[in-house]
Amino acid sequence: MCRRNNVKIFISFLILVVIASSKIAFSQAKPIDELRKMFNYPQNAPLEVKENGVEEKNGASIHDISYASPKAARVTAYLVVPSRKGKFGGIIFMHQRPGSRKTFLDEALEFAKAGAVSLLIDAPFSRTGESKRDFDPTVTKPQYDRDIYIQTVIDLRRGVDLLLSRSDVDPKRIGFVGYSYGAHTGAVLAGVEKRIKAYVIMSGAPGLTEFLRTSTLPVIVKTRDSLTKEQQENYFNTLATVDPINYIGHVAPASLFFQFGKTDGYPTEEKARSYSEQASKPKLIQFYDAGHALNDEARRDRAVWLSEQIGIGKLN
Repeated sequence: MCRRNNVKIFISFLILVVIASSKIAFSQAKPIDELRKMFNYPQNAPLEVKENGVEEKNGASIHDISYASPKAARVTAYLVVPSRKGKFGGIIFMHQRPGSRKTFLDEALEFAKAGAVSLLIDAPFSRTGESKRDFDPTVTKPQYDRDIYIQTVIDLRRGVDLLLSRSDVDPKRIGFVGYSYGAHTGAVLAGVEKRIKAYVIMSGAPGLTEFLRTSTLPVIVKTRDSLTKEQQENYFNTLATVDPINYIGHVAPASLFFQFGKTDGYPTEEKARSYSEQASKPKLIQFYDAGHALNDEARRDRAVWLSEQIGIGKLN
């Protein structure tokens, strides 16, 4: 009997080790208060908004604008404003990689009809001229790559400043929608920025570093094998500070809506469930019969959820 109990104790110990090890892979790189310091910026700095043109479409005005980035040059964006007068909710959209501010333009026009002012920014890698910043293709400059994520989050925070500077936007009714790369940076933003009431995280993964460590995609394997073990660890440890898993548990009191595709390759359904379970509440988690790009059902669901969260009319 004693031997049997010892075996049970040993098995239980092994289970605990496995569970602990799985959590170590996603352990917080640093305390959240320290991580948040990376995204500080001078909030009182001038936005220096410039308008390059405006187009009237479907009962809304599409303003082609740019504003000053605290990190580098200027942020190019669309500002979509309802044509009628009123006090509106606000929504910030962040696209995938590759992608641009055009990705969510159709949705922003629909939200304008429902009573929302939308800001759609270009990520640093989607801009042109001196404002453009590409990731290092050889993965040898981890600080540079990390800084692109940091810049995106700070540029999004400046986007909140821009919306709140408008007299037609209600400061208590701000939402966010981010897809893929936008979901990655959006999850980080959610753990840092407390002026946004509701976040939609579409096809978001828990961390880039875990993907780069384990992916069997030929292009990732080739890049990984081109680095020494020391270079790999330096890159992974540096990028870990902007992994969403370190921030997603610190979003409250803001609400989260996770949207995942059941047939997505990354995150897989298993990874997506583990990731979203570690998020703070309140939250809603929904899986769709779709891949990484999701589907029309997901689009309808986030429209309904956002309209409820930020107090705008229902979309047709």
